[in-house]
Amino acid sequence: MDRFRIGTLRAYYGAMLTERQNELIRLHYDEDISLGELAEMFSVSRQAVLDGIKRGEAALAEFEDKLHFVSRDRAVVGLLDEAVKRLDDADGEGCRESISRATALLEE
Repeated sequence: MDRFRIGTLRAYYGAMLTERQNELIRLHYDEDISLGELAEMFSVSRQAVLDGIKRGEAALAEFEDKLHFVSRDRAVVGLLDEAVKRLDDADGEGCRESISRATALLEE
């Protein structure tokens, strides 16, 4: 997974990871600490660090697959952008429709 996706998923679901997984992912992706450096910091093998990161990444992806918080929020933002454009075009009914769809997504 790329850094942006990991960062986004961690913002939504990081608290659901184990402390160790969350910390390994944070240090590796946010602080750019290598696997070898992390292994030394935690007194474990490089493979153990990699396994912890991979398990954490898999858990984040699984949370999104089941809960859809990130995709839902992106859809809501898209609908609100659409509502603003429709409002700028003086399409009041279309604006109301976009806002209504965004509200329905948030209520799910």
